[in-house]
Amino acid sequence: MPRPGIKHPPPHAMTRRYLPILLVLLLAFGLRTYQLTNIPPGLTHDEANHGREAIGILGGQVALFFPLNYGSEPLYSYTVAGSMLLAGRNMLALRLVNVYFGVLAIAATYLWTRQALNRRTALLAAALLAISFWPVAASREALRAGMMPFFTIGAVIFFWQLLPRPGHTSPTRQIGWTLGFALCLTATLYNYLAARVLWLMFPLFLAYLALFHRALFRRAWWPTVAGLLLVGLSVIPMVLYLQAHPEAQTRLTMLDGTLQRTLGGQLTPLLTNAREALLAFVWPGRGDQFLAYNIPGRAVFDAVSAVFFVLGLGVSLWRWRQPAYAFLLIWFAAGILPSLITGPTANTTRNLGALAPTFILPAVGFVALGQWLTRRGYAWSRPVSTAVAALWLLFAAGQSTVDYFGRWAQSPDVRAAYQHTLVTALDYLDEQAAGHPAGDPIIISSVYPGPAHNPSIALVLANASDERRWVDARYALVLPGDRPARLVAMAATPLHPLFATWVSPVTQVDLRPDDLNPFFTVSSLPAASALADELSLLPEVVSFGADSPALRLVGYRWLADSVAPGGVAELMQVWQVVDPAGVGPIVPPFYTTDVVFFTHVLGENGQNLFQADALDAPSWDWQAGDLVVQIHQLAVPADIPAGVYTVAVGVYDRLSGSRLPVRPGSPNSDDTRAFVGPLLIQPD
Repeated sequence: MPRPGIKHPPPHAMTRRYLPILLVLLLAFGLRTYQLTNIPPGLTHDEANHGREAIGILGGQVALFFPLNYGSEPLYSYTVAGSMLLAGRNMLALRLVNVYFGVLAIAATYLWTRQALNRRTALLAAALLAISFWPVAASREALRAGMMPFFTIGAVIFFWQLLPRPGHTSPTRQIGWTLGFALCLTATLYNYLAARVLWLMFPLFLAYLALFHRALFRRAWWPTVAGLLLVGLSVIPMVLYLQAHPEAQTRLTMLDGTLQRTLGGQLTPLLTNAREALLAFVWPGRGDQFLAYNIPGRAVFDAVSAVFFVLGLGVSLWRWRQPAYAFLLIWFAAGILPSLITGPTANTTRNLGALAPTFILPAVGFVALGQWLTRRGYAWSRPVSTAVAALWLLFAAGQSTVDYFGRWAQSPDVRAAYQHTLVTALDYLDEQAAGHPAGDPIIISSVYPGPAHNPSIALVLANASDERRWVDARYALVLPGDRPARLVAMAATPLHPLFATWVSPVTQVDLRPDDLNPFFTVSSLPAASALADELSLLPEVVSFGADSPALRLVGYRWLADSVAPGGVAELMQVWQVVDPAGVGPIVPPFYTTDVVFFTHVLGENGQNLFQADALDAPSWDWQAGDLVVQIHQLAVPADIPAGVYTVAVGVYDRLSGSRLPVRPGSPNSDDTRAFVGPLLIQPD
């Protein structure tokens, strides 16, 4: 029942006011959830590592800053952990977070634009955000940057309430707006690296007000400064953590090259980045080249939208004396500032703070053009502009949909970047798990067996509880204790010819023939005892370890009796794991060991002539009793004299370079090396 004495708009007016934006939000939600677990066609390592962090959080591993992905702010991973509590540990829970925040960002953009500019511009901007390639892609990626637009727009909405007309805001409400502004801005800083420069738009706008709108400045400066001070206090814990652990944010040192050169007086890199950053919005071929997030070179806007974007920039510059347009320009400039510092690569993620103004600007241009025609007395301009807007949106939506769900999602390069073959293999293993005994060991061969890569994908996606090891079977295998195992190998990492003779093929699962990694194979691997002759086990082993045995060299052999100068010699080494934690120091970010095997070919005076350093069965998942078989390929110099050469092998920590010592009493060894069968080099 309507309340007496209060005027309520008629039902048809309410429908006319809210139905359009509700339809836009429903369309946005549909585009963001359609085949969400199939497009993108797998997981990137960055996405999987966020899932890994969320799983760790659910297991009690809390942190202010996470070391994976070269260092990442924590808000997204904590939010994903909450999503996993509701939806389970899977890809859907990982991706739904940005779906929701992406749709909420559209609603928030509509609210601010309607208040600061007008309803027509707000609705058009929201529609563009709903249908365009960049915001659709960002909302379907499981990356922490996808949350940034919502919190940025939230901070803008609360900040805008601090610019009232006299007498229109009570002190209580102003405190509430200030706290909301501080909370949203703090969230951006705990969300993504780019927020460290994005916040500058607020003091820059205050400076603008101080110069051109003194009355607004006098009312807004103190709550804005109070909010910024609250933000500063809120991020102190993370700042102190990073000061104590500078190694946790390695990405910062990877990206600040342009900034350092600019501070040194070299402006050319900054100007080049600025040109490329702006061209990426409108010029075909100059868009983000990073295929995991964009069709390489695809501009942000199609040809029609690009015209209105440029027009919107011009209109905003023309109206710069009006605070809303000045703020829009400052917001856009601050949002693309990360691309000016880091360059155009991956700018579709680093520029997400500018997502809202980017799509408000073409709406400004279109509406301004319609207003200009109306002021000149063209009575037809209003209905015609509505029809043109509908045609424009249909065109933009069609092109974005074809580009994203067709060209981009079906690209073999994209399927490879999202590890589609590995994801399919993991699904296969989960489906087959019921037919194998519990704890049946599985060896998975892939290009990226390190803990921050493919194993993170498996941790997020795999439901089976079987025991797994990770290798690149082109050069290495793990024999888990003395048990048979299944070996799953991606097409990109076929078994070394020696290993291929050890296994019994079970099946090959084919994917698309144009895939870069078009199939995977499943084989049976016998127990180590059945391969004793192949492993060339030694009668006396060489033990390595600091305080107690950690590794034993238990076998080796050259795969060819001799090698010619200019050829490649292959040495098979067989190591037994005694104490996985003792093979080297425990190092971040996974706080496990990370060691490398070396093979040195020595001259007469003991100098190192040539060598191979590699471990393709990473030590992070070794277990006691495992046999690690590593094949080192040594490129023999073309000018080396024929002869018999001494060969030494050993182990060192990748980070420090320190070698694992040989245990006292070990035969054929010195302090850090074991001497293996000599290498015979002779002409063909």
